[in-house]
Amino acid sequence: MANPEEFVPEFIGQREGEKIELVLFHHWYFVALPIIQAITIILLSLIIPISLHWMKWIFSYGLTTLLYYTWLVFWIGFMLYRYINWYRDRFIITSERIIDVDQRGLFSRKVSELELDKVQNITHAVTGIAATMFNFGTIVVQSAGAGEIALKQVGDPAGLQEEITRLVKAASNDKPVTANELIDFIKQKRE
Repeated sequence: MANPEEFVPEFIGQREGEKIELVLFHHWYFVALPIIQAITIILLSLIIPISLHWMKWIFSYGLTTLLYYTWLVFWIGFMLYRYINWYRDRFIITSERIIDVDQRGLFSRKVSELELDKVQNITHAVTGIAATMFNFGTIVVQSAGAGEIALKQVGDPAGLQEEITRLVKAASNDKPVTANELIDFIKQKRE
């Protein structure tokens, strides 16, 4: 039995005391579209030979049977590949960082991160008819010196932008500087 005070990370690289706030996947549209395409092709691959009475010809020769089954297995594999890629490609937003896990195929992954307390700008864009209809878009988080992370194809980008902004403010320990404090600081530096 594990010690209740022992830190057990929920993802690889999680820091002690770091809390997961959000785990985001690409919008469901980007996994549904290729799966619907593959299902349509598989169904047509079954319906057309049956309706045109080609099944007897397909299964009467070893090569045509092999090609037919290979075709079906390819599209089933395509569906599985697209789903696994979609599921493993995610954005993790914690109390300290934004982490982009970019799954590139089954055996390749790129992980980028950005500290929340270094974030300078957050913007979002919804571009296109499908993006507007299904409410998905891109959020770009820019940081001082560390570049930017683009959270592409995420659902409800405006709501997520607000949530990330809230988390950035919570991660920043510095209070905002008032105009009077800034004027006083400038006066002190001139003296």
